[in-house]
Amino acid sequence: MHAVLEYLAVGILLVVVILAADLMIEAPPRTIETVSAEQLYTVAERLIDKILLTPGYPENWGSDLLVDDEITDFGLALHEATAPYILDPDKVMRLANLTPLPNPMPINAEKIAELLGIKGKYGFKLEMRPMITAKILAIDDTNYQTPLKFWVQVVNWQGIGLPNARVTGMYIMAYFRKGTAHTDLSDLKTISETCITDALGSCVLDFSDQSQDIRGGEGDLPAVFIIIHIEWEGFTSVTGYSPVTEDEPVYGYIIGNYVFIERLEDATGAVIVKDEIVQAVPLYSLLLEPTEVEWCRAQPNDPMWCHEVAGRVLPSRRNQGVNYLIGKVAYLERLSSHVMIFGQWKGRRIAVAVCRIPVIEIGYGGRAQPANAVTVTRVAQIYNYPYLVRLTIWRLVEGSP
Repeated sequence: MHAVLEYLAVGILLVVVILAADLMIEAPPRTIETVSAEQLYTVAERLIDKILLTPGYPENWGSDLLVDDEITDFGLALHEATAPYILDPDKVMRLANLTPLPNPMPINAEKIAELLGIKGKYGFKLEMRPMITAKILAIDDTNYQTPLKFWVQVVNWQGIGLPNARVTGMYIMAYFRKGTAHTDLSDLKTISETCITDALGSCVLDFSDQSQDIRGGEGDLPAVFIIIHIEWEGFTSVTGYSPVTEDEPVYGYIIGNYVFIERLEDATGAVIVKDEIVQAVPLYSLLLEPTEVEWCRAQPNDPMWCHEVAGRVLPSRRNQGVNYLIGKVAYLERLSSHVMIFGQWKGRRIAVAVCRIPVIEIGYGGRAQPANAVTVTRVAQIYNYPYLVRLTIWRLVEGSP
């Protein structure tokens, strides 16, 4: 009897040993795969912290337009910031590409990969966008040039509507005297309205009741721009809207103290701009007093800075059919989210609004993103507004560390 039990025990032991050996043979590939994924995640974490927590070198490489090849380290943090994850808006703007106006001083993805030390080893995709934004549409068809009613939908970065968001619209109207090229900024008028979004994240801003407060004199022609300030669950955000046609210069860049818009020209002449700009600080629902801007006129008597900046910007872009109108702003408020430039184009009065909170999407290593890529996400700040940053990385050659 004891011998039978011993044989059974030995048999069971042999089965257990065989199963264990089989599992041990299969374990290394799975273990290696897990460790490999963990290592890639570690690389992604290290890279996104490097990008968001360090200023790069030189520390002011975003605002100094004369610095290009001299950049030896990449980072987007605001130099001497008092808290982590506060981004330098000038550095962020140098990553933007607002089609159809190319960035005048870009830092491309291949250069970023080189500065981060991952060129040829890892591919990446860097996405940066406001955590909350709004879709805006004029629904007042009585006067296309000066609509007074707007449909607004507040959405998160995934495009999902946000209910119970408080939306404050700042309606800005600059009047032009008929027969003159420039606007008199003393005629700049603003009104504001507030609405609360419904279950789908939408509401209507109706400025009709206050339209008498911003009516101009007989023969005055207006340029209109709307700035939307959003509050939702302790988060704030801002966006803008201009009811203009597609052929007007509605894109521009603010980098450092310099402003760039397209120098549009046709048979009727070039875009004519005023020598003052207006800055909006929607966090406090106010406009700053008009600020002087000095424009380069492409003349021999232009100031020295015009020749220095133009020498860096224009030659590399002429072959793309782009010619920039460059201006230097006397003072830029750090918290201003939009800069408005008023002018005239094809006989129409326009407001060229430059948004200082751009959407960024750049990548290196091919358009195809492999299935085993790793994505990490952080919430940073730009002008006190939440800014979502996502970094996806993958190995260009599998098997590399």
